[in-house]
Amino acid sequence: MAALWKLPCIFVCENNKYGMGTSVARSSYDTSYYSRGQYIPGLLIDGMNVLAVRESVKVAMAHAREHGPIMIEMDTYRYHGHSMSDPGITYRSREEVSGVRQARDPVATVKNWLLGPAGASADEVKALEASVRAEIDAAVEQAKADLPPPSSELTRDIYSGPWVGEQPRMCNLPL
Repeated sequence: MAALWKLPCIFVCENNKYGMGTSVARSSYDTSYYSRGQYIPGLLIDGMNVLAVRESVKVAMAHAREHGPIMIEMDTYRYHGHSMSDPGITYRSREEVSGVRQARDPVATVKNWLLGPAGASADEVKALEASVRAEIDAAVEQAKADLPPPSSELTRDIYSGPWVGEQPRMCNLPL
């Protein structure tokens, strides 16, 4: 539908290599998700590289505005289990996780860019880290102190008026 109507949509698949307890290679015949859109072009992006994400999203936005939908697959990695019932160590080794962290960790990559090509000093990076940590801590404290949003927020911006036109097929509920 998005391709037919040339809707300016960007569809994003975060591919962190594992579903709940299994690798994508064991659960999908074709793991190139970005190329499965048949009528929608796709991009494969290094989702662990903030600059690659920024630049690729600029390209995707320009495409969506002019030509319609596009699919982005963000190639990333999940360091921990999927949930409390999934420790994340039964279907991959600690060495695998450690290897990805050493080779592709996005925070370490940015820190290395700042200390290297960007020419920042170690003290500047430490000050930046402290500033970000303080901002996050303040936001967490604010969130803990705030009241929950009113229940009306659950349906805000969702159309809930009377049904106009033919009732959808397979729907036997009164509208």
